[in-house]
Amino acid sequence: MSRLSLPKYHIYLEYAEPEKSGVRFNVSQEELNRTFATPFAAGQPFWFMGRLLNPIKVNKVVLFLSHATADKLLLPNQENLIAAKDKKNLIENIVRGKVKGAYVCTEKFLPITQKNRSLSQSATSASGHLSRRIIVVSGADSEMKQALIGALTRLSLMPLVMCEEPSQGKKIVENFSRDYDDVAFAVVLLSPDDFAYATNEVATKRKLRPQQDVVFELGFLLGKLGKDNVIVFRRECVTFEGPIDLEGMKVTAFDDQDSWKLALIRELTNCGYTVNADRILNSIVNEQTHS
Repeated sequence: MSRLSLPKYHIYLEYAEPEKSGVRFNVSQEELNRTFATPFAAGQPFWFMGRLLNPIKVNKVVLFLSHATADKLLLPNQENLIAAKDKKNLIENIVRGKVKGAYVCTEKFLPITQKNRSLSQSATSASGHLSRRIIVVSGADSEMKQALIGALTRLSLMPLVMCEEPSQGKKIVENFSRDYDDVAFAVVLLSPDDFAYATNEVATKRKLRPQQDVVFELGFLLGKLGKDNVIVFRRECVTFEGPIDLEGMKVTAFDDQDSWKLALIRELTNCGYTVNADRILNSIVNEQTHS
């Protein structure tokens, strides 16, 4: 009688820089713990496929095991796991249990505390923390956008600016579950970008409004993430009208006194994010001191 072989472990990793993403196949449990699980869970740099990576930049992790080597495992289309070119499709089939002989074991090595998320979502933050990626929707006001990106970056978060993403808004709507399933928080910037007026009024009655694609993406994100996980910053301006259905929403004025930064920190903290706000708070104090 043949003895059951020791499990082979496999590490799927999505990184902020796509060229550093990939899958490590056929790793022993000792090597998995030593080279990845232990340093990653401790927030320390780790080696992955010949590169030293920063755990903060990790977007998704899925660990799975098998008793056969990876070259013996087949996707539903009969493609070999090692030869598969579409790694996202590969891991989706693994997570859904569609690869015979492969078993997800992420929580065994990297316990997850976010219990209310689906398996594919919770695996993105295997160290027990929310994903560091934050969706940013903005209009034509580059000053607002750059200020927000700077604030998020100083909080060690990774802003995903929709207007700078490939295919822009189309991608967030059509591919949200595939490309942004780990994202749990969004920031929407409403700025006075367009003029509009009723058909029965003269042009002099026109008022400023945010771009319609920004309003559309705001509604989409409210449906996907819930109003508790979306914060809106609004540029104050005479004759500026925002969306009318903002009751119950978290809307904060984008002012020159940087109080919006305090609102951002507060809402992120309320939603479970761990952020080091010292750099932002110190900058606000310094600016107020020298003003």
